[in-house]
Amino acid sequence: MEKQEVIKAAECGAAWVNEQRQRKRDEAFHELLESMCQKVIKNDAQELSFYVKQLVDDPTEAGSGKIKPRLFGNFGTKYATYMDSISEFANDRGYEFIPKVEIFKTGKANVGTFDAQPTPVVGFVSRDEIPAGAIRYTFDEKHQLRKLFGFISGMRLRAWPFAIVAFLVVMVGGVYALWLSALMSSLVMRPTFDMFVLLMATIFVGVILWRRYQAFDRFTNTKIALTHDALIHFTSPQSVVVQRLNEQGESFLEVISASATCPICQGEVRLRKPSFSCSHEVVGACRNNPSEHCFTFDHMTRLGWPITETARRHVRGYSE
Repeated sequence: MEKQEVIKAAECGAAWVNEQRQRKRDEAFHELLESMCQKVIKNDAQELSFYVKQLVDDPTEAGSGKIKPRLFGNFGTKYATYMDSISEFANDRGYEFIPKVEIFKTGKANVGTFDAQPTPVVGFVSRDEIPAGAIRYTFDEKHQLRKLFGFISGMRLRAWPFAIVAFLVVMVGGVYALWLSALMSSLVMRPTFDMFVLLMATIFVGVILWRRYQAFDRFTNTKIALTHDALIHFTSPQSVVVQRLNEQGESFLEVISASATCPICQGEVRLRKPSFSCSHEVVGACRNNPSEHCFTFDHMTRLGWPITETARRHVRGYSE
Protein backbone atom coordinates (compact mmCIF):
# COMPACT_ATOMS: atom_id res chain seq x y z
CA MET A 1 0.00 0.00 0.00
CA GLU A 2 1.04 3.60 -0.59
CA LYS A 3 2.24 5.63 2.39
CA GLN A 4 -0.78 7.96 2.36
CA GLU A 5 -3.15 5.00 2.28
CA VAL A 6 -1.45 3.52 5.35
CA ILE A 7 -1.68 6.84 7.19
CA LYS A 8 -5.40 7.11 6.33
CA ALA A 9 -5.91 3.57 7.66
CA ALA A 10 -4.10 4.50 10.90
CA GLU A 11 -6.25 7.61 11.27
CA CYS A 12 -9.36 5.48 10.77
CA GLY A 13 -8.23 3.01 13.44
CA ALA A 14 -7.44 5.77 15.95
CA ALA A 15 -10.77 7.49 15.29
CA TRP A 16 -12.67 4.21 15.73
CA VAL A 17 -10.98 3.55 19.07
CA ASN A 18 -11.82 7.08 20.20
CA GLU A 19 -15.49 6.50 19.39
CA GLN A 20 -15.46 3.23 21.31
CA ARG A 21 -13.98 5.05 24.29
CA GLN A 22 -16.70 7.68 24.13
CA ARG A 23 -19.24 4.85 24.19
CA LYS A 24 -17.42 3.52 27.29
CA ARG A 25 -15.97 0.55 25.48
CA ASP A 26 -12.32 0.69 26.44
CA GLU A 27 -10.29 -2.46 26.90
CA ALA A 28 -6.77 -3.76 26.37
CA PHE A 29 -7.43 -4.48 22.71
CA HIS A 30 -8.49 -0.89 21.99
CA GLU A 31 -5.48 0.49 23.85
CA LEU A 32 -3.06 -1.63 21.88
CA LEU A 33 -4.66 -0.87 18.51
CA GLU A 34 -4.63 2.86 19.24
CA SER A 35 -0.95 2.72 20.20
CA MET A 36 -0.12 1.07 16.89
CA CYS A 37 -2.10 3.61 14.88
CA GLN A 38 -0.55 6.56 16.70
CA LYS A 39 2.96 5.16 16.11
CA VAL A 40 2.28 4.96 12.39
CA ILE A 41 0.84 8.47 12.25
CA LYS A 42 3.71 10.03 14.23
CA ASN A 43 6.47 8.45 12.12
CA ASP A 44 4.62 9.28 8.87
CA ALA A 45 4.33 5.59 7.97
CA GLN A 46 8.10 5.27 7.73
CA GLU A 47 8.12 2.38 10.21
CA LEU A 48 5.44 -0.27 9.89
CA SER A 49 7.06 -3.10 11.82
CA PHE A 50 7.95 -2.79 15.48
CA TYR A 51 8.35 -4.67 18.72
CA VAL A 52 5.08 -4.67 20.63
CA LYS A 53 7.05 -4.15 23.83
CA GLN A 54 7.88 -0.67 22.56
CA LEU A 55 4.18 0.14 22.72
CA VAL A 56 3.38 -1.23 26.14
CA ASP A 57 6.59 -0.03 27.79
CA ASP A 58 6.20 3.57 26.67
CA PRO A 59 6.92 5.85 29.66
CA THR A 60 3.57 7.60 29.28
CA GLU A 61 1.79 4.24 29.54
CA ALA A 62 3.94 2.57 32.16
CA GLY A 63 1.99 1.11 35.01
CA SER A 64 -1.35 1.57 33.30
CA GLY A 65 -2.04 -2.14 33.52
CA LYS A 66 -4.49 -1.94 30.63
CA ILE A 67 -2.41 -3.82 28.05
CA LYS A 68 -1.83 -7.43 29.04
CA PRO A 69 0.89 -9.57 27.41
CA ARG A 70 -1.57 -12.42 26.92
CA LEU A 71 -3.48 -10.25 24.45
CA PHE A 72 -0.67 -10.45 21.89
CA GLY A 73 -1.29 -14.06 20.95
CA ASN A 74 -4.98 -13.66 20.10
CA PHE A 75 -4.89 -10.09 18.77
CA GLY A 76 -5.74 -11.24 15.24
CA THR A 77 -8.75 -13.20 16.44
CA LYS A 78 -9.95 -10.27 18.51
CA TYR A 79 -9.51 -7.86 15.60
CA ALA A 80 -11.65 -10.12 13.38
CA THR A 81 -14.52 -9.94 15.88
CA TYR A 82 -14.57 -6.15 15.51
CA MET A 83 -14.24 -6.12 11.70
CA ASP A 84 -17.94 -5.40 11.10
CA SER A 85 -17.87 -2.48 13.53
CA ILE A 86 -14.69 -1.00 12.02
CA SER A 87 -16.01 -1.46 8.46
CA GLU A 88 -19.28 0.25 9.35
CA PHE A 89 -17.41 3.13 10.98
CA ALA A 90 -15.18 3.56 7.93
CA ASN A 91 -18.09 3.45 5.48
CA ASP A 92 -20.07 6.00 7.47
CA ARG A 93 -17.19 8.46 7.62
CA GLY A 94 -15.73 8.02 4.15
CA TYR A 95 -12.51 6.20 5.06
CA GLU A 96 -11.37 4.22 2.04
CA PHE A 97 -8.85 2.17 4.03
CA ILE A 98 -8.86 0.45 7.42
CA PRO A 99 -5.96 -1.02 9.43
CA LYS A 100 -4.52 -4.43 8.72
CA VAL A 101 -2.59 -5.41 11.83
CA GLU A 102 -0.79 -8.67 12.50
CA ILE A 103 1.16 -9.71 15.59
CA PHE A 104 3.47 -12.70 15.54
CA LYS A 105 6.13 -14.08 17.83
CA THR A 106 9.76 -14.13 16.76
CA GLY A 107 12.05 -15.68 19.34
CA LYS A 108 10.92 -14.28 22.67
CA ALA A 109 9.55 -11.02 21.30
CA ASN A 110 6.15 -10.11 19.86
CA VAL A 111 6.41 -8.22 16.59
CA GLY A 112 3.58 -6.17 15.12
CA THR A 113 3.17 -5.22 11.46
CA PHE A 114 0.84 -2.49 10.25
CA ASP A 115 -0.63 -2.08 6.79
CA ALA A 116 -3.76 -0.77 5.10
CA GLN A 117 -6.55 -2.69 3.44
CA PRO A 118 -9.48 -1.41 1.37
CA THR A 119 -12.60 -0.81 3.44
CA PRO A 120 -14.96 -3.78 2.92
CA VAL A 121 -18.23 -2.94 1.23
CA VAL A 122 -20.97 -3.44 3.82
CA GLY A 123 -24.36 -4.86 2.94
CA PHE A 124 -26.48 -2.41 4.92
CA VAL A 125 -27.50 1.23 4.75
CA SER A 126 -25.10 3.98 5.75
CA ARG A 127 -25.95 6.40 8.52
CA ASP A 128 -27.04 9.01 5.95
CA GLU A 129 -29.50 6.59 4.34
CA ILE A 130 -31.37 5.39 7.42
CA PRO A 131 -35.13 5.58 6.70
CA ALA A 132 -37.08 8.23 8.58
CA GLY A 133 -38.34 6.90 11.91
CA ALA A 134 -35.95 3.92 11.94
CA ILE A 135 -32.78 3.23 13.91
CA ARG A 136 -29.72 1.34 12.72
CA TYR A 137 -27.93 -1.10 14.96
CA THR A 138 -24.17 -1.37 15.15
CA PHE A 139 -22.83 -4.90 15.45
CA ASP A 140 -20.32 -4.18 18.18
CA GLU A 141 -18.57 -7.52 18.28
CA LYS A 142 -18.83 -11.13 17.25
CA HIS A 143 -18.33 -13.59 20.09
CA GLN A 144 -17.01 -17.09 20.48
CA LEU A 145 -18.90 -19.67 22.50
CA ARG A 146 -17.22 -21.44 25.38
CA LYS A 147 -15.11 -24.43 24.40
CA LEU A 148 -17.77 -26.83 25.61
CA PHE A 149 -20.21 -25.35 23.07
CA GLY A 150 -17.71 -23.99 20.58
CA PHE A 151 -18.33 -26.79 18.08
CA ILE A 152 -21.72 -25.27 17.21
CA SER A 153 -20.35 -21.74 16.69
CA GLY A 154 -20.31 -21.23 12.95
CA MET A 155 -21.08 -24.85 12.18
CA ARG A 156 -23.13 -25.69 9.13
CA LEU A 157 -26.62 -26.74 10.11
CA ARG A 158 -27.41 -29.78 8.04
CA ALA A 159 -29.79 -32.67 8.65
CA TRP A 160 -27.70 -34.57 11.20
CA PRO A 161 -27.81 -31.97 14.04
CA PHE A 162 -31.60 -31.87 13.87
CA ALA A 163 -31.75 -35.67 13.68
CA ILE A 164 -29.66 -35.91 16.85
CA VAL A 165 -31.84 -33.35 18.64
CA ALA A 166 -35.00 -35.18 17.56
CA PHE A 167 -33.55 -38.48 18.81
CA LEU A 168 -32.62 -36.96 22.18
CA VAL A 169 -36.06 -35.36 22.54
CA VAL A 170 -37.78 -38.69 21.87
CA MET A 171 -35.47 -40.58 24.22
CA VAL A 172 -35.69 -38.08 27.09
CA GLY A 173 -39.43 -37.66 26.60
CA GLY A 174 -40.00 -41.41 26.57
CA VAL A 175 -37.92 -42.05 29.68
CA TYR A 176 -39.59 -39.16 31.48
CA ALA A 177 -43.10 -40.39 30.57
CA LEU A 178 -42.32 -43.90 31.83
CA TRP A 179 -40.82 -42.57 35.07
CA LEU A 180 -43.77 -40.24 35.67
CA SER A 181 -46.28 -43.06 35.03
CA ALA A 182 -44.44 -45.33 37.43
CA LEU A 183 -44.45 -42.67 40.16
CA MET A 184 -48.16 -41.96 39.74
CA SER A 185 -49.00 -45.67 39.87
CA SER A 186 -46.93 -46.13 43.01
CA LEU A 187 -48.55 -43.11 44.64
CA VAL A 188 -52.04 -44.46 43.91
CA MET A 189 -51.23 -47.95 45.19
CA ARG A 190 -49.21 -46.87 48.25
CA PRO A 191 -49.44 -43.15 48.95
CA THR A 192 -46.60 -41.75 51.07
CA PHE A 193 -45.31 -38.27 51.69
CA ASP A 194 -41.88 -39.09 50.22
CA MET A 195 -43.51 -40.44 47.06
CA PHE A 196 -45.60 -37.30 46.75
CA VAL A 197 -42.52 -35.07 47.10
CA LEU A 198 -40.69 -37.14 44.46
CA LEU A 199 -43.65 -36.80 42.09
CA MET A 200 -43.76 -33.02 42.54
CA ALA A 201 -40.02 -32.80 41.91
CA THR A 202 -40.41 -34.87 38.75
CA ILE A 203 -43.20 -32.62 37.49
CA PHE A 204 -41.04 -29.56 38.24
CA VAL A 205 -38.16 -30.99 36.21
CA GLY A 206 -40.57 -31.80 33.41
CA VAL A 207 -41.80 -28.19 33.29
CA ILE A 208 -38.20 -26.95 33.00
CA LEU A 209 -37.41 -29.43 30.22
CA TRP A 210 -40.60 -28.48 28.38
CA ARG A 211 -39.71 -24.77 28.53
CA ARG A 212 -36.24 -25.53 27.19
CA TYR A 213 -37.78 -27.46 24.32
CA GLN A 214 -40.16 -24.59 23.58
CA ALA A 215 -37.21 -22.18 23.50
CA PHE A 216 -35.39 -24.43 21.02
CA ASP A 217 -38.53 -24.75 18.91
CA ARG A 218 -38.94 -20.96 18.85
CA PHE A 219 -35.33 -20.58 17.72
CA THR A 220 -35.82 -22.97 14.80
CA ASN A 221 -38.72 -20.78 13.67
CA THR A 222 -37.52 -17.27 14.49
CA LYS A 223 -33.80 -18.01 13.88
CA ILE A 224 -32.78 -15.69 16.72
CA ALA A 225 -32.50 -15.95 20.51
CA LEU A 226 -30.72 -14.25 23.37
CA THR A 227 -27.52 -16.11 24.20
CA HIS A 228 -27.46 -17.69 27.64
CA ASP A 229 -24.61 -16.52 29.87
CA ALA A 230 -23.37 -20.10 30.23
CA LEU A 231 -22.56 -20.26 26.51
CA ILE A 232 -20.22 -17.27 26.29
CA HIS A 233 -17.26 -15.88 28.18
CA PHE A 234 -19.00 -12.97 29.87
CA THR A 235 -22.38 -11.80 31.07
CA SER A 236 -23.90 -9.81 28.23
CA PRO A 237 -27.69 -9.63 27.78
CA GLN A 238 -27.26 -7.91 24.41
CA SER A 239 -25.55 -10.98 22.92
CA VAL A 240 -27.76 -12.99 20.56
CA VAL A 241 -27.29 -16.16 18.55
CA VAL A 242 -28.70 -16.00 15.03
CA GLN A 243 -29.05 -18.53 12.25
CA ARG A 244 -27.81 -17.14 8.95
CA LEU A 245 -26.97 -18.30 5.43
CA ASN A 246 -23.46 -18.22 4.00
CA GLU A 247 -22.53 -17.53 0.39
CA GLN A 248 -23.23 -21.16 -0.47
CA GLY A 249 -26.75 -20.92 0.94
CA GLU A 250 -25.93 -23.13 3.95
CA SER A 251 -27.16 -22.31 7.44
CA PHE A 252 -24.70 -21.50 10.21
CA LEU A 253 -24.80 -20.01 13.71
CA GLU A 254 -23.32 -16.65 14.67
CA VAL A 255 -23.13 -14.94 18.06
CA ILE A 256 -23.17 -11.13 17.95
CA SER A 257 -23.89 -8.12 20.13
CA ALA A 258 -25.53 -4.96 18.84
CA SER A 259 -26.52 -1.51 20.02
CA ALA A 260 -28.05 1.70 18.68
CA THR A 261 -28.78 5.28 19.69
CA CYS A 262 -32.31 6.05 20.81
CA PRO A 263 -33.80 8.77 18.55
CA ILE A 264 -36.11 9.89 21.36
CA CYS A 265 -33.70 10.55 24.23
CA GLN A 266 -30.27 9.75 22.72
CA GLY A 267 -29.82 6.89 25.18
CA GLU A 268 -28.21 3.57 24.36
CA VAL A 269 -30.47 0.88 22.88
CA ARG A 270 -29.56 -2.69 23.87
CA LEU A 271 -31.07 -6.02 22.89
CA ARG A 272 -33.28 -7.85 25.39
CA LYS A 273 -36.45 -9.89 25.68
CA PRO A 274 -39.59 -7.75 25.43
CA SER A 275 -41.12 -6.80 28.79
CA PHE A 276 -44.59 -6.59 27.24
CA SER A 277 -46.82 -8.70 25.02
CA CYS A 278 -44.97 -8.78 21.73
CA SER A 279 -44.54 -11.07 18.73
CA HIS A 280 -40.80 -10.37 18.57
CA GLU A 281 -38.33 -12.74 20.22
CA VAL A 282 -35.75 -9.98 20.75
CA VAL A 283 -36.27 -6.21 20.81
CA GLY A 284 -34.09 -3.16 21.26
CA ALA A 285 -34.84 -1.32 24.50
CA CYS A 286 -33.40 2.03 25.55
CA ARG A 287 -31.59 1.96 28.86
CA ASN A 288 -33.20 5.26 29.88
CA ASN A 289 -36.77 4.03 29.36
CA PRO A 290 -36.84 0.33 28.40
CA SER A 291 -40.62 -0.02 28.59
CA GLU A 292 -41.50 2.89 26.26
CA HIS A 293 -38.53 3.44 23.95
CA CYS A 294 -38.59 0.05 22.25
CA PHE A 295 -37.72 -1.00 18.70
CA THR A 296 -37.76 -4.06 16.49
CA PHE A 297 -34.46 -5.75 15.58
CA ASP A 298 -33.62 -7.07 12.12
CA HIS A 299 -30.21 -8.73 12.12
CA MET A 300 -30.14 -8.85 8.31
CA THR A 301 -30.79 -5.17 7.50
CA ARG A 302 -29.60 -3.95 10.94
CA LEU A 303 -32.65 -1.68 11.12
CA GLY A 304 -35.25 -1.28 13.85
CA TRP A 305 -38.65 0.41 13.98
CA PRO A 306 -40.60 1.84 16.95
CA ILE A 307 -42.90 -0.62 18.68
CA THR A 308 -44.88 1.29 21.31
CA GLU A 309 -47.31 4.09 20.50
CA THR A 310 -45.38 6.47 22.72
CA ALA A 311 -42.19 5.80 20.80
CA ARG A 312 -43.96 6.28 17.47
CA ARG A 313 -45.28 9.66 18.50
CA HIS A 314 -41.87 10.93 19.55
CA VAL A 315 -39.61 9.61 16.79
CA ARG A 316 -38.59 12.38 14.44
CA GLY A 317 -39.89 11.93 10.91
CA TYR A 318 -42.29 9.10 11.75
CA SER A 319 -45.63 9.22 9.94
CA GLU A 320 -48.68 7.04 10.33
